[in-house]
Amino acid sequence: MTLLLTNSSRAGSISQLITVILIFVLVLIVTVYATKYVGSYQKMQGFNRNLEVIETMRLTNNKYLQIVRAADKYIVIAIGKDEVTMLTEIDGDELISVSSDKGSMKDSFAEILSKSGIKFPGKNEAGSDKSNNNE
Repeated sequence: MTLLLTNSSRAGSISQLITVILIFVLVLIVTVYATKYVGSYQKMQGFNRNLEVIETMRLTNNKYLQIVRAADKYIVIAIGKDEVTMLTEIDGDELISVSSDKGSMKDSFAEILSKSGIKFPGKNEAGSDKSNNNE
């Protein structure tokens, strides 16, 4: 008699395990399709032709400067925790393209400063150490 009770409880446990696994798989499938639907919906809602964030610079934890294109105007705004302030409007011709500015990123810090006219103590005009001139 006890052998029958042990087998039936074991079969019940296995059926409960299979049921939980099937419910888990079903929840995963529903989650995947719901995420895809919400993502495509938000993508279509976020697509507009008149507003675009061109560049963002973080100042502190909750303060940012942004260049925003609104229609044909470029506006610099300051974003704080509770406020957004328009700072100025700039021409689109004044913006520097990231792709055209990549060459200047290869310059070393010393080269950039030497181009600006700043001289370092212990450095000659070529930017090398005075101690290296003896060689």
